[in-house]
Amino acid sequence: MSRMLTLNDAGWELVRTSAAHGRRADALNRVTRLLARPDLSASVAAEANRLAGELLIDAERYSDARRHLSAAAALEPRCARGFYLWGLAHERDPHGCDRRAAARFRRASELEPQNHPYRAAFGRAAVRCDALKTGVRELLAAADAAPGDAAVIRVAAEGLIEAGKYRTARRVLTRARFLCPGDCDLAALWQRVRFEAARSDQEQTRGQRGTTRHEQDAELVRDGGRVVLPFVRIADGGAERREVGTTRLDVVSFPKPHFPRLMSRNADR
Repeated sequence: MSRMLTLNDAGWELVRTSAAHGRRADALNRVTRLLARPDLSASVAAEANRLAGELLIDAERYSDARRHLSAAAALEPRCARGFYLWGLAHERDPHGCDRRAAARFRRASELEPQNHPYRAAFGRAAVRCDALKTGVRELLAAADAAPGDAAVIRVAAEGLIEAGKYRTARRVLTRARFLCPGDCDLAALWQRVRFEAARSDQEQTRGQRGTTRHEQDAELVRDGGRVVLPFVRIADGGAERREVGTTRLDVVSFPKPHFPRLMSRNADR
């Protein structure tokens, strides 16, 4: 029995070493074989299932990741990281469920209230579930608690943008860019906030003005009406001006080059 436990421990160490050195495919194969052993301890099985879930999330195999993370949560229901990874498996899946992701993130945040990434992830997921008040509150709490953590600020800013709180997102990013001046992701989010704010203001302006000029013209064309287009206006001054040509009143007349004046100055010299 002790020899079998030693083999299991050695196999788990090989799995962790492969994952730490970036050999994720090898680590996934090893951890899958390790989990197939019937004599694996509960603690090692829980940790191995969490690692398998994390590797499967990176491989975009989200349903398999959720299966392993569910098994890990059953073995260790007080592990916050397992619920956080479980939420990621729902959030990153194109066919996943935002409400289930929010529930997992909320559980992780409840188990570790001082973990700011968990709280920010829950806030963003709550916003995506249309729980704007709860989501914004959690996002601001996470951003205020970790103003210099670029990873937390990125999640908080994205959630505030999705909630339509552009001014608040700009305030959070202003402080974060001062504390992390070289972060490219924060600079990109700053540009995104400016773009989204400008787009929102433009849409509000259009809504206040009502129908735009292009929409009015389109209605006239669809109804068979006529639209007067702003072509160049030509001034016609009678027969005498017809001989010389027409004069455009919308064009500024520029003076001709002063060649005679230059020639006279050269002659004086």
